[in-house]
Amino acid sequence: MKKRVSILIEEEGIRQAKRLAVKEGRPLSDVIQHALVLYLNRKMPEPQKRKNAYQVFCKQPMRITKNQLKKILKVDAYE
Repeated sequence: MKKRVSILIEEEGIRQAKRLAVKEGRPLSDVIQHALVLYLNRKMPEPQKRKNAYQVFCKQPMRITKNQLKKILKVDAYE
């Protein structure tokens, strides 16, 4: 069941969504629904991995090795 909601979205985000909707021949609401579902279903890191990342990146000064930095830069954050 669909439900009407009121939200505020930056103009550029709406422009991009409208362009995609036109390009794909879909209603704007379908494009936004799809994007929201993808966002909500993304895999979140495990709590211990998040804690470890916090400790690595938030210590002052940040201390990571060259190899750690190379490994981090190779990771696709959007996978």
